[in-house]
Amino acid sequence: MAKDFGDVLKEIRIDRGYSQQYVAEGIMGQSAYSKVERNEIEPTFRKWLAILEKLNISVDEFRYILNKESLTTKEKIINEFLSVNFNHFDDLKLLRDEISAYLQEDEDYLIRDLFYACESLIILNTTQNVEEAQFFAKKIWERMDKFDKWYLLDIRLINYILFIFPSEVAVNIGKRVSKQLEPYHSMKEAEVTLVNVNINLAILLIYNQQYSEALDYLEKVIPLCKKYQKYNQLAIAYSRKGIILQKTAESKESSEYIEKAYAILHAIEDTKLLGELEKELAYYLEEGFKHPLQLEISVHE
Repeated sequence: MAKDFGDVLKEIRIDRGYSQQYVAEGIMGQSAYSKVERNEIEPTFRKWLAILEKLNISVDEFRYILNKESLTTKEKIINEFLSVNFNHFDDLKLLRDEISAYLQEDEDYLIRDLFYACESLIILNTTQNVEEAQFFAKKIWERMDKFDKWYLLDIRLINYILFIFPSEVAVNIGKRVSKQLEPYHSMKEAEVTLVNVNINLAILLIYNQQYSEALDYLEKVIPLCKKYQKYNQLAIAYSRKGIILQKTAESKESSEYIEKAYAILHAIEDTKLLGELEKELAYYLEEGFKHPLQLEISVHE
């Protein structure tokens, strides 16, 4: 049976060894808090946040405990989308099929966009048909472009479709993304989202031989990758920095960064990403330039 709001608060409070009086103090009366735990009343949002702070538990963890046994199918799909590695295409195909089954029963704008995102990446990496992949990506942008305000999930989708634009347009969108993320400064999810956007912008700029601009983006995100221990992103950033240094005649330093990228991926045993990294390096350093859409590495997780 799914737990109610008050049941979860009571469970956490008891596990912490706190009294109702301690939790309620400075927020509401003890009698009112007791009614919250009995599911007779619900606190305002601000009071709920204050209670969670007193219980030393995050909003995300509380929601997980509350919903882990009662997630809707839509919530499960969104969670899977946010956690799937877009470079692991078997997982992406399974998610695409799950979304397709959901849409046969219920039409939903967001879930439809997630389907377009999955379909575009699958097409791109199975047929290399850029125009067909862009066809689905543009459907996402048609809806997103109408919004004055983007939220974090919107920005993740926008990050995915950056490749449909020329680099100068993508950079302008990136600036708009940065501005939209300003209210979320110091929030981990927002900073990691910005990391992913900037790493993807860097490869578009490398493709256009705008090495200085690409390096600026990478230099900003490398410290954040370390701060949040985002090792996949750090490896990609190091590798792309190595490409830039190689192309700008800093060959010795280039090798050092590429070696760092390999070392990270070997350490975390991500063999799939390691193989994709090798292909990207070959495209840019051995075989000559190809369109970024034909590369398998795309940073979205």
